[in-house]
Amino acid sequence: MKVGFLQYDVVHNTEKNFDYIISTLQKQNCELLILPELSLCGYLFNNRNALLECAETVPAGASTQRMIILSKEYSCTIVFGLAEKENGKIYNTAVIVSKGKFIGKYRKIHLTDFEKKLFDRGTENLVFEVAGIKIGVQICFDLWFPEVSREQLRMGADILCVLANFGGETTYHISKIRAIENLTPLILCNRIGEESIPDIDADFLGKSTILDASGQRLYIAPEGQNNFGCCEVAISKIRSNIICNNFDREIALHY
Repeated sequence: MKVGFLQYDVVHNTEKNFDYIISTLQKQNCELLILPELSLCGYLFNNRNALLECAETVPAGASTQRMIILSKEYSCTIVFGLAEKENGKIYNTAVIVSKGKFIGKYRKIHLTDFEKKLFDRGTENLVFEVAGIKIGVQICFDLWFPEVSREQLRMGADILCVLANFGGETTYHISKIRAIENLTPLILCNRIGEESIPDIDADFLGKSTILDASGQRLYIAPEGQNNFGCCEVAISKIRSNIICNNFDREIALHY
């Protein structure tokens, strides 16, 4: 499967972010494209009211509808992040669209202390099926909790996709562990750029990466630079390696 990510400086302007996404889509030919966490609106907001101004409904909102059209035009699956509003709540959400169809959405479960001031917590761990491939979707801090990946594996995930906004290297290093311990390919898409609000300055690292089921990094994006990364990743319905021919059976011993 040809998978990719788009690492870029997400600004607080949905239209400008779309312009950059579209300029890349015109050059790419991957089957599955991952964008960063909150890839259409930016990360730092002074309060919930400021965040609410850019939050959208899913799938009826303008951005999701536009992404559905783009996924059809470029015949691919796109996983992107936005602020979602529903019934007075705001979620840090990943949306999955594929070849002109809305597939589903995942709401971030594990929020940082800062995010808890802005967002409501997601409650459902999910896997999404596209063209016979099951995709486990996570958002940044979710990756720090092995239970999330393991639950997605038990739901049949063939590949793990992580949308992120991080500055340090911890999440980058954890991504390799998650791929190895689950014998499952993983795409990590981070952003770059800087954002500031009173008392908080954020500098986003980049270093998005694609890993195979052995944890080998097939692609690493540079720090601090816009980058489109794409490569072939082997997808296998049987998790095995040289020491274990049925990894799922071993996992089942713990449940």
